[in-house]
Amino acid sequence: MRRITVFLLVVCIALGAPHLGAQEDWIRTGTGLGVEKVRLAVPEFQLALGATPNSDTLRKVFNDTLWNDLENAGIFEVVSKSFYPLSQPGRPTDVVLDAWGNPPASAGMLAFGNLGVANDVLAVKGWLYDVKNSASPLVLGKQYSEAATPENARLIAHRFADEIILRLGGGLPGIAESKIFFISNRSGHKEVWTMDYDGAGQRQLTRLGSIALSPRISPDGGRVAFTSFAGGGVELAM
Repeated sequence: MRRITVFLLVVCIALGAPHLGAQEDWIRTGTGLGVEKVRLAVPEFQLALGATPNSDTLRKVFNDTLWNDLENAGIFEVVSKSFYPLSQPGRPTDVVLDAWGNPPASAGMLAFGNLGVANDVLAVKGWLYDVKNSASPLVLGKQYSEAATPENARLIAHRFADEIILRLGGGLPGIAESKIFFISNRSGHKEVWTMDYDGAGQRQLTRLGSIALSPRISPDGGRVAFTSFAGGGVELAM
């Protein structure tokens, strides 16, 4: 009886195999399945009046960093710039909501602003608009000022990106301002280095001329602890 049962089972599988092979169903895996991402338009920030010669350089650094942060966040569908209206807003009075909310852009949110340099200070103003809400489009408005350096242009872009992610990402903070600490021997010795989360802004922190290992950031983010061999033995250093 057992042999007959096994035989029937094999026959059933063989008969069903063509039907199984003909099916085109796929198992989908991933994050955010079934969730429609916010369509976010991010036109380049415009130069404010009275900009200095290095404003163009800082503007490019800022715009590139902001775009990459928001695209890397994974919670937006960043609208291609090829779909943007010809007129790029630099301040709220420049925004035409329908031009951004309707095709071809069909954006839901719009991040825009301006920047300028005066007295070696970089000043940035940024806004986030809900272009579908004509009655009250403002979601976020921020102002930043730092010394006019490419590093600070990146820092401000990271800060503004994190503000946008916080408001549109369900209250979860962004990681654009995060720092990574690592060991590199590119200087000839194993030293502690740091960089932004995206690999930019790499900078050497220690210059012990020995061996440093296992860097760890303190809970308050103010100090870095690591293992050092600079004294001839193993010791904890900060």
